[in-house]
Amino acid sequence: MVQSITDVLGDQKRTVEQTRKIDIRALQRAGYFSAPKEGWQVWRIEGQITGIVRINWDGDQLTINGQVIEVARTPCPFGGHRPWFWCSCDRHVLTFYSPNGRPWACRHCHDLTYATRQTIPRHRQVLRARRIRERLGGSINLLEDFPPKPKGMHWRRYHRMREVHDRAYERTWARDGYLIRRPSENSWSEP
Repeated sequence: MVQSITDVLGDQKRTVEQTRKIDIRALQRAGYFSAPKEGWQVWRIEGQITGIVRINWDGDQLTINGQVIEVARTPCPFGGHRPWFWCSCDRHVLTFYSPNGRPWACRHCHDLTYATRQTIPRHRQVLRARRIRERLGGSINLLEDFPPKPKGMHWRRYHRMREVHDRAYERTWARDGYLIRRPSENSWSEP
């Protein structure tokens, strides 16, 4: 009898990477806390819209889809203030999550975990390589060519990311002893 993946893995927790989130630093970069502002946050997966929320800052309160969220501020040593979301569990956090349309709260309130905590150690290297490819705007498929340098990125950073990616890629396949084809090579080779 063939078992499904969920039968084999059991009941895993929902991860932060699978959940809609709002980062207070992104709101600050967008100018929400300098003056009253209203806008929209859109989430996309592979080009398709998966969620939209309305964000409103009136100078005192942050409202996300009608839910009032308390914003705390701490002074910075050289002037200015750093904003934080103040959660109902008495934590100040940078990111709020809303799994399945539930109210916005921190990851502790929603019992969210990270994907790397639920994978076996050898698959963590695959996640690392995929995350680098995604950050560079390429495909997460490890057998495709490595993505080109994005406009505005320094070459030094790009080469550093490429080195980390290549190390993670080699560690992934070297443990299993498979014949592999590296994306930058045209021939098959052993690790």
